[in-house]
Amino acid sequence: MIITTMKMNGVKSELLIVLRDMTTKQFTVDALTEYYLSHPSSLHSSKKAARQFVYRNMQRLMKVGQMERLPADGAWPQYRLTDKFRQKESHSPAPVIINVSEVPVALVDPMQPLRDRLNRHKLEMLSAMGEVEEYDELCEEMPELRDTVQARYNESRDKCSKLLGRVKALESLLAAC
Repeated sequence: MIITTMKMNGVKSELLIVLRDMTTKQFTVDALTEYYLSHPSSLHSSKKAARQFVYRNMQRLMKVGQMERLPADGAWPQYRLTDKFRQKESHSPAPVIINVSEVPVALVDPMQPLRDRLNRHKLEMLSAMGEVEEYDELCEEMPELRDTVQARYNESRDKCSKLLGRVKALESLLAAC
């Protein structure tokens, strides 16, 4: 089953579906991220990537006055959707629920598996880059570990290079299609 909606002010439809449940609630970035990750429409599996996605979209909503940050008393900032968001939402079409088994194959996006694969490779590449950076920092901080760390550093660097090649291949293929 696929749920589709239209974008609203550049905010991704996957998050709009989640925000519909939050119209009367106050929430933190973390609470919204957790709720988004637990929702079936979520495209993210990593909490860090999901948090960045949620926060970027929250910024878009605040920029157009559809979300506001509430005054914080030393605690984590609280946010809420404004009447402007609720009015815009009430005029937007409801989500369309499509049972994929009933849709002709031509209507299902054939590039989606490639996009999903690309996103997985990008996340793996970020992880490998983090490993390389950490090994590099460890060698600078504790030179006596250089011999122990060098092999792992090389493996992570090679993995990062291979993943970069995969990402480039998928991006060029998707651009060509």
